[in-house]
Parts: sequence; structure tokens; C-alpha cells
Amino acid sequence: MITAILLSGIIQGGFLALMLLRKPSNQIANRILAALILVLMSHLFLICLDVKDLFLLYPHFSRLSWLLPLLYGPLILLLTQSITDPDFRLHRRQWLSLVPFGVYFFVLLPYFALPAADKLAYLSNPRLVAQQDFGWMNTLTNYLHVGFVVGALATFYRNLRKRTDHFSNSELIDVHWLKEFLWIVLSVMLFSVATFYARKYRLAHLESIYPAHFLLVVVLVYWIAFKLLHEQTALTPVPAPPQAHPAQEAEPAIKYAKSSLTDALSDDIARRITNLMHSEKPYLDNNLTLVQLAARLDIPRHQLSQVINTAFGVNFFEFVNQYRLQEFKIQALDPSNQHLSLLGIALECGFNSKATFNQAFKKLEGTTPSDFVRRSRESVLK
Repeated sequence: MITAILLSGIIQGGFLALMLLRKPSNQIANRILAALILVLMSHLFLICLDVKDLFLLYPHFSRLSWLLPLLYGPLILLLTQSITDPDFRLHRRQWLSLVPFGVYFFVLLPYFALPAADKLAYLSNPRLVAQQDFGWMNTLTNYLHVGFVVGALATFYRNLRKRTDHFSNSELIDVHWLKEFLWIVLSVMLFSVATFYARKYRLAHLESIYPAHFLLVVVLVYWIAFKLLHEQTALTPVPAPPQAHPAQEAEPAIKYAKSSLTDALSDDIARRITNLMHSEKPYLDNNLTLVQLAARLDIPRHQLSQVINTAFGVNFFEFVNQYRLQEFKIQALDPSNQHLSLLGIALECGFNSKATFNQAFKKLEGTTPSDFVRRSRESVLK
């Protein structure tokens, strides 16, 4: 039964990987996720061989299941970076995450180079195989999994602030589904560690869970693939000079200390932004991004971000929502709109959810939208 489900997962994974590679948007994230699915498919294939004791027929596949899992952590970390960091680029330093994979490869290379007869002699000794399966390498692999996922979670939360400088849609900033995915993966990884030790020490009832816990990983990876196929999650970046987005977050005066943007140019951009926001009202688009606004102004996005941060003293998310709130107050107090709900008006003004609208309104006005409208209408009647 488990083998049939795993084989079904392998087949479905092939279709998902192909769909991800063919999708035109979020290309970097899609390719990373497709690679993750291909690794998972290969691992599931090896598990099927293990469950059916087929390594004796195909000895050269043995111990590949010790090596392939070393790719999970780096790919999950890279996927998180590609989705949450608007300035994401593939850099050489990211290859450092593959060091554990490289170390394992060289340690296992002598075994991989053995002839089939020697591997069969080894695989024919179940006690020796079991002892080495639960040796230091697979033990360390469990903790590497946990470490990489914890690193991915840290990356996710660290990039939240950066995303407020690029998106005006709270869903694109928070990426709730990715956060849920990472926390669930961490839970699955910890559960896998428990399963590993349960089987190693032959704990009653718990050791029989293996390899069924891999089904959870299959479901999770395919779920995140579905999300990437159906949701806008990542920004397609525009190249910017290194000084535009330094690695450390700092106060605007320090953050842009080395910027080449002059005061005169900054004032001119600030004026153009204000004129555009009043004349064309781009904030009515609830998916407005910094890249889109910069394109309409025909200026580099790093300059636009700097001006919003320094001249207006807010991030992009707050800047756009200020205009949305002003538009809401105008529309909500218009007698011709009294038949509309406040949430309906808010959505028309560019907000993408009730929670974001209420939070932004309370922060800037110090009251709820309904109280503001009620008091404003009462003051008009007096």
C-alpha cells in the first residue's frame, strides 16, 4: 500500500516539476522547487527499493539514500530566499550550503566505486546494514535537516521588513502559506528524528512508522508547488546598485549614507511621486509593487525606495496605504456611497483584506473605521 502511494507521488511529482518549469512567472523560485521535487522523487524511488528489498537486485542504488537527503536543506533555504527576498540573486556563496553534500559524497565515494559483488556481500548482512544505516552519517543528516529549516525560518522573518519596502499587498509581504509550510516542515523533520531513534532503538509501535512518515513530506512539497503555481508570491527584481539595499537594516540617514542621489534629484522624485499618486491613483491597485511604481515614474526602483524612506519617512507599504486611507475617507463620507459597506469601499480603495484595512486605519487614525465614519457623519449633521 505504502509503495503504491509513493509511486503515485513520484508520478505526480514529475507532472508538477514540468508545470513549474513551464510557468513564466516566479521562474527562479519555480526552478528551485522543481529541483526539490526531483530530489524528492529520486528519494522516494530509493525508499520503494528499500521497502521491497530490491537493493539486492540493484546494488548500485544502495546508499544513494544517504546522499540525496543532503540536498533538501539547501534547496528549502534557497527556495525561501528566492520567495521572500525581493533582491534575491544567485551568488557563489550560496554554494556553501552544499558543503555537507560534498563531504558526504567524498566519504561515500569508495563505496560507490565498489563492484556489484562487493556491495551484494555487504547488503547480504542485514545486521551490518542496519548498524551502519543508523551510524553517524544518517544521525548527523537529521540534525542538518533541522538546522537548515531553522535557517530558512530565520531568513523568512528577517526578510519581512524588507518586503514592506517593495509591496503594498499584505499577502505578498507575509506569504502566510510559506510560513506555514516551513513550520510544518520543521515539525515533520523533528518527527523524523524521533522516528529515526525509535527504529534505531527498536521502540515498540513507533519503529513501524518508517517509512510512512515520508508521505507527509510528499503532501507538503506538493502543496507548496500548488501554491507557487496559483499565487503571485515573488518579485521579479530589477538590477540595482549594491548601495541600494545594504545587508544590514539601519536608519535611513545611515542606510543611504553612500547613496549618489542628490537632494535636488530627491526633491524632484518626491514631487513626481506625489503628483502621480494624486493624478493617476496607482494605489487603487491592491497588488501595486515598488517595481511597478518605479516603472511608471521611469526611475530606478532603488531611488524610489530611498526617496520614500527619507523624504516621506515611511516604507513603501505604509506610503501606499496612507493614500488608500485618504481615498477611503473621501469615499466613505460621500453621501452617494452610503449604500455600500465600509469593507467594500476599502477594497475599492486598494486594500486587499479586512484585517490589513482595520490595522492600517487604527494605526494612523487611532480609531476604528466605523467609529470614524459615524463621528464624521454626526459632525456634518450638527
